[in-house]
Amino acid sequence: MPIQEIWQSWLVFAGVALGLATMLAALVYALSELLQNEKMKTWAKMELTEVVYSALIISMAMVTLPLIDSVVQGGLGVSNAGGTGGGMPGCSGSTTSAFIKVADYAAFTSTTTAPQCLDICGEAIAYDNRSVYHGVESCHLRLGIWYLREIFDEAKSFAFDIYLSYIKTSMMAEFTINIEFLFEKAGFFTFTPWKGFFTMGNKIKEMCFDWAVKLMMLTKFQEVMLRFIATALFPALFVSGAILRTFTFTRKLGGLLLAMAITLYWIFPSFYAFGALIMLDLKNDPQIQGAWIANTDANPEGAANPNPPIANTMYIRGDIPMPGGGRTNYSTDEVRARLRNYEGMDSNTYFDYMEQGRDTASGEALTPLTDPTTGRMTDLSSREYSSASEAEVNASLARSKQEVDTWYGSISKQNMLDKFINFAWMPNGPLDTLARITFWSVFFALFSIIGTIAAIRSLSSTFGGDIEIAGLTRLI
Repeated sequence: MPIQEIWQSWLVFAGVALGLATMLAALVYALSELLQNEKMKTWAKMELTEVVYSALIISMAMVTLPLIDSVVQGGLGVSNAGGTGGGMPGCSGSTTSAFIKVADYAAFTSTTTAPQCLDICGEAIAYDNRSVYHGVESCHLRLGIWYLREIFDEAKSFAFDIYLSYIKTSMMAEFTINIEFLFEKAGFFTFTPWKGFFTMGNKIKEMCFDWAVKLMMLTKFQEVMLRFIATALFPALFVSGAILRTFTFTRKLGGLLLAMAITLYWIFPSFYAFGALIMLDLKNDPQIQGAWIANTDANPEGAANPNPPIANTMYIRGDIPMPGGGRTNYSTDEVRARLRNYEGMDSNTYFDYMEQGRDTASGEALTPLTDPTTGRMTDLSSREYSSASEAEVNASLARSKQEVDTWYGSISKQNMLDKFINFAWMPNGPLDTLARITFWSVFFALFSIIGTIAAIRSLSSTFGGDIEIAGLTRLI
């Protein structure tokens, strides 16, 4: 939808307000002639001038707003129609093209979870009304949304890696040994022999996970806000400002709303768009992309996932199997694969699969752990145990005990020095990665807020509105 069509249907209300303000000024002018009151006549003339000014603002909006949008896109070197090729960096030869996850794709019809080469400002990515880019016409707003989604995904991947590592060390730290002894007074002695080795590492993981979740909430809030500005807030503020500015007792508020509408639509997202262009330049760099594809530890999918991360290059893989681990359905790679499957679904499809008890996009049913020789379930809560014989149940219990004993033996033979403590401070380690994600999450947002407040102050005075915004302008 072109930008002028977003608010064009509301112009009739602005026209009615202009008519009422004109009638009020004309009535006061007539009374001033009748009463020979020069003050009333001066006020009426000033109001007629303001009405003309408001009408000029509204009439010029049809021309000036698309012009402003073109200037912003031209300043960023992008286009609302998307890239046209020409050998520019990017998967499709456009500066705004990149490998984007299936969940951001138009009709969500792809059967693979591999990223698709799409132009962020093109038509295909926003064709379906379920796409997050649908209804967002301006390229700089789409770039801002894409930028925040990338930061969110990297923070999510970081938190997921921390979680997988924490599962192992937290279980080892909380492993308890009970020693019962029989004397005159019965009692028992409990101790956790390995807790001291992993306490500090687990604390660091807890802090990193907590901080990553906060960054995810922050970036998702900003993404939702950008889309809300593009589809709802801008037309409401612009039309309300144009209407309120026509009346003398609401003129300052109307001018402020006009300034807020223009600034929030163009100035506020432009800083995110600038960050997106920097991120695109890094992602589309052949050396960075080639190194990412070649690093099969960090990117097991290889060439199927040519979308390198910008901040999160950490890769944590546990080397101690969990009780019941080592099976295909619950291996680390399978857990990541299932996460990518869910990320490739839209919300409706995801809930449908969950309600039907299916696990992947191909419709695979959830399969509990089974014994490789008999095919019987090892989960004691399974309904199959209601028809199982006593010998089968005992055999399953024996297998479960053997798995736990194997896990206990593997960790008992290892050096209990927590290697995560050393790894945490290394380059590309958890703290280094988290600092990078924090930079990308906060830096452009901070300058966006400061620039937006400054621009509102300047434009508000131009439109005859208030300069102060309830104390917020004192921040700068």
